Order: sequence, then structure tokens, then C-alpha cells
Amino acid sequence: MTRKLILLDIALLAALAALAWQMHREWIEAHARTQALLSVRIEPRPENRLVPLPKVAPLAPAAYVEVAQMDLFSKDRNPQVVVEQEPEKVKPVPAFPVARGVLLWEGTPPTILLAARSGAPQRAYRAGDRIGEWTVVSIDNQFVVFSWEGQEFKKRIDEIMDRGAQVAEVAQPAAASTPTPAAPAKSQSKSLGGGDTSPKGPGVDVGASDVRMCDPADDSPAGTIQDGFKKVITATPFNPKSCRWEQVK
Repeated sequence: MTRKLILLDIALLAALAALAWQMHREWIEAHARTQALLSVRIEPRPENRLVPLPKVAPLAPAAYVEVAQMDLFSKDRNPQVVVEQEPEKVKPVPAFPVARGVLLWEGTPPTILLAARSGAPQRAYRAGDRIGEWTVVSIDNQFVVFSWEGQEFKKRIDEIMDRGAQVAEVAQPAAASTPTPAAPAKSQSKSLGGGDTSPKGPGVDVGASDVRMCDPADDSPAGTIQDGFKKVITATPFNPKSCRWEQVK
């Protein structure tokens, strides 16, 4: 029993000696680390200098003019008076003349019969003539060119034809073909009274000495010779017929 206790005591002493040696070794290592850390030289870092703030300008009343101008409670908030100019008025294009026909004969400049408006008196016009505010620039068998305020307008002849006059001319013979009860008496009284029943002769002068236009009421047949002129009727693409009086040579 005593021997076992002695062995146990020796083992405990050996354990204590090993523990003491281990603690001494760790202490030496810790001391070495502390010395190494203390011996390190730390280089000082440069200072970060603060940038000075921009200098605040003193308050100026002129800097707040825009605020005063936008004050909705002040009638004179905006000293700049805006003068509104009226837009330039554009002159409207006048109505185009109405056509009654075109005369294209050899040896005679192209001529067009125009009226200022439907139902107005017609007259013959050639290139360079004026009718109202319009000036005739050129004429051919399909188009007529007008000039107004430095602008040129090309119009088809059938587009500006006086349709109202054509309807009236067609309606007039139709009405005449349906006699009323009083028509015979009126015709008879005119004949008995010695009225002029002879057919009308050459009508409107178209600017040529050897050509005259036919009167709308002229019902004489083609080939009639009167006052030195012969009545000629030809078909055209614009009217059912084109009527003129040519001087007999």
C-alpha cells in the first residue's frame, strides 16, 4: 500500500513539473510577442487637411428679382411689358372668273370667254388681259393660267366653266318647246304689231376684226350670212356646240 502511494506521489510530482514547464514556456513566448510588438516602429500617416468651405456671398436684393416677379399677388410683378403683335393677315384668294368657252383658231391668238362671276356679262380675254384682280397669263385647249399677287394658278377650263349659264341655256329651249295657252296670242300679236322677227346677227367682239361671237338668243341656222359675216357652228369638248360668226371673204 505504501509503495502504491509513493508511486502515486511521484506521478503527481511529475505532472506538476510538466505543467510548470509548459506554463513557463508559454510565458516566455508571450513575453517575446509583447517585446516584438513593442519594438515595431509605426510610421506616422500624413494629415488630411480639410478643404475650406466656399465663402458665402452676402445677400443681394437683386438676386431675388425673379421671386418678386412671380408673385401672383402683385399686379406689377413683371416690369417687362410684352407687346403682342397681331399676326399678319393673309389676303384671301379671290374667286376665280367663270369661263364660257375657248376660241382656238388658226391665225388668231388663243381667246377665252370669261365673266367675273356666274351670270355676269362675258367678254373675250387673251394673254395679258386683266379681269378683276386676275391677269390671264396663258391659254390652251385644256388649261388657263391666272396670275394674282405674284402667284400663278393653273386651272382646268372645264373646272371653271359657268355651269349655271349652261343649265339656263338648256332650260330656255325646253321651256320654249312647251307653249302656254297665252303663247300663241303673244306671238300672233307681236307678228301683227310689226315687231322685229329677223334673226339676230353677229354678237360679241372677240378682239379680231374678222370674228364675232354668237348671241345667246341667236337661233339662226349655221351658214346664215348677215352683215358680211357667216355663222359657223362646230362641236367642242367643253360645250355641246361652239358658235361664231366669221367674216365672209
